[in-house]
Amino acid sequence: MKTPGPPALPLVGHAPAFLRDKLGFLARCAAEYGDVVQLDIGGRTYLVSGPDDIKHVLVSKSDNYEKTARLTSARRRRFFGDGLVTAMGPAHLRQRRMLQPSFHRSVIARFAGVITAAADEMLDRWEPDAVIDIHERMLDVTRRITLRSLFAIESDAKLEALGSAVSTRRRYQEYLLGSVLPFADRLPTRLRRRHEHADREIDAFIRDAIHHRRSSSVRGDDLLQLLMQATFDDGSHMDDQQIRHEVRSLTVAGFETVAEALTWAWFLLAQFPATESAIISEVSAVSGNRSLDAADLPSLPYCRMVLAEAMRLYPPTWLFVRVAQEDDVLPSGTHIPAGSKIYLSQWVIHRNPRFFPNPETFDPDRFAEDAIRSRPRYSYLPFGAGRRLCIGEEFAWMQGVLLLAAIARRTRLQLVAGQTVVPEPNVTLRPRNGIRMRVLGR
Repeated sequence: MKTPGPPALPLVGHAPAFLRDKLGFLARCAAEYGDVVQLDIGGRTYLVSGPDDIKHVLVSKSDNYEKTARLTSARRRRFFGDGLVTAMGPAHLRQRRMLQPSFHRSVIARFAGVITAAADEMLDRWEPDAVIDIHERMLDVTRRITLRSLFAIESDAKLEALGSAVSTRRRYQEYLLGSVLPFADRLPTRLRRRHEHADREIDAFIRDAIHHRRSSSVRGDDLLQLLMQATFDDGSHMDDQQIRHEVRSLTVAGFETVAEALTWAWFLLAQFPATESAIISEVSAVSGNRSLDAADLPSLPYCRMVLAEAMRLYPPTWLFVRVAQEDDVLPSGTHIPAGSKIYLSQWVIHRNPRFFPNPETFDPDRFAEDAIRSRPRYSYLPFGAGRRLCIGEEFAWMQGVLLLAAIARRTRLQLVAGQTVVPEPNVTLRPRNGIRMRVLGR
């Protein structure tokens, strides 16, 4: 039986409709045609939304569903590196096992002070009644946290210089992954030239940092040191080139997801003052006038629920793409030919009314413990699942909750009237043109 799907245009299939309105197109397809929809977006594509099928693709048969060549081809690995992000099969499993202990909850707790210090530095610069772009501010603070956690940078000048280079690299990554041109990385654009310069800066900084650690008897208390000490199952360590690949990935991937989640959380809280007041009450009861730390996280459940609900409505990672290596059959009975693309869209999955009644409504109570237990495990996956689950998930939760609480402890944010906020699905789901908010005193 043919898998249902919308009519396609000759030659171009569904690509124009998808590119014109990615979120709307996928949502309409799932609503009209069900949990598996056959599409033609640059080839045979299946939009998969059912929890059992998602588990099959990401967990049970994950070996058969790999990342796309847009990330893993030899040409793209020159940009993304040969680290965990692009590794496949046994190489990926070996690399993940080696890196996992460095991101254990008990290990990353040491960086809580970095998070709260960065939040306080940012808030000290916010003037009462000032209008800020909350998206840019969240990107800036999470980037600073990531770089300080990686390298224990104390110099503001070094932090700013490296942060600027990382931002350029992020913009170039968006350009590469968002372009419909097959050879976008070969076009002599101004952004490409700026990226090449930024890339040399980042690489030189990482090389110097590794060399300094190798030649010094003093151990750093940062992620770079943890990566240098990490061991494979046979007791060996990563060489310097492999460390550089992993660190380069973390400089970009380590901050953007949290920044987007916090941006959308503040956008939602500004529209629901009762929820914002509940957060303020929780934070005040926990911290009083002192700064927060990792030990406070279990006492901030509502902050985590608000962040979780923000990532349900506006998932920073809004689409996973996998490619079937061999013919397969999903638990729903759908036959998947080898070479087919699988689209797993959190934007669609997280708004399924079967699991999230009134899905357009902002309701943090969806993430109370009893509510979580009542839903299928794979109906909510902001960080993925299975062997490709984001290795930095625990760090992201810690950073997101502590930043949300630290900001709520000191200030309130009000949406500036008259702006239209539109989610833009690029590498992450960001607000097109940012979100302007007014800083209010507490």
